[in-house]
Amino acid sequence: MAKKKTKKAKTKPQEDLGGLPQNIVAVGERVTEDKNIYIAQNVYKKIRRFAANKTENESGGMLIGEVVQEFGKMHIIISGFIEAKYTDATPTTLKFTHETWEHCHKEMAERFPGKKIVGWIHTHPNFGIFLSEYDKFIHENFFSDEHDIAYVVDPIQNTEGFYFWINGVLTKCPGFYIYDKTGKKITVEVDEDSKNVTPSSVRSPFNTQNVIIAAMCVVMVVMAFVIMSLGSRITKLEKTTESMIYSYNQNFAVLDQQVSSLQTQVNALTPAEETDGAADTDTTQSENTDTTTQEGEPAE
Repeated sequence: MAKKKTKKAKTKPQEDLGGLPQNIVAVGERVTEDKNIYIAQNVYKKIRRFAANKTENESGGMLIGEVVQEFGKMHIIISGFIEAKYTDATPTTLKFTHETWEHCHKEMAERFPGKKIVGWIHTHPNFGIFLSEYDKFIHENFFSDEHDIAYVVDPIQNTEGFYFWINGVLTKCPGFYIYDKTGKKITVEVDEDSKNVTPSSVRSPFNTQNVIIAAMCVVMVVMAFVIMSLGSRITKLEKTTESMIYSYNQNFAVLDQQVSSLQTQVNALTPAEETDGAADTDTTQSENTDTTTQEGEPAE
């Protein structure tokens, strides 16, 4: 009897479970606004390859993904890219036609079910990274949702940049994250403006934040040592003070005893002196009486 083969359930990567990517590399600076941008490593490389030979006219496409609200921030996660075909392009402009949108929606349904458009990407061949007035017009009219972002790539100058909505104003994002499945190594080449930025996964321990934390730890250790030293000195001072007070009390007790003894001696001497003085008075009076009698007798 033939055994039925059982299919093993495939474990989806953590990034597909609706949570935030865990295996990430930071590019640029930390974002302090209420939004973060994540782009999958394979999508990032695909876009760079797509833009590499687009050096004459502008080109572009749609960014596909999802939006996750966590930790008080909006996290825009880019997991796909659809090339914009049937466009009207010049060296300085890119126009999405009706056919362009039809193609993108068809690709969405076939390749990215359950996902949505989270923004767009276009190139600036040798013009640098910025949003022209025409770019702003496109974004404000076709990508006006709070999560919609614009990704600009200059394939000649090898620079790039994201733009997002902050308080109703299109603002350049200072940094973003490249992510991949947990355990997969991220190997990408970032643009010239970001080469001096160390990825978060291999960040040097001597960055500003770590230096400040280390300095605070040193200060806390020194303060603890000073407090312990002061405590020891206070204890010694208390003992010395107690010893001095005890010694003074002993001295006062001795002096009190000496004063009491002297007082006793004084008290013992006072009655004798008074008796001697009374005796001397009686003798003097007797002598005076005898003298008077002798002088007052009549002569015979």
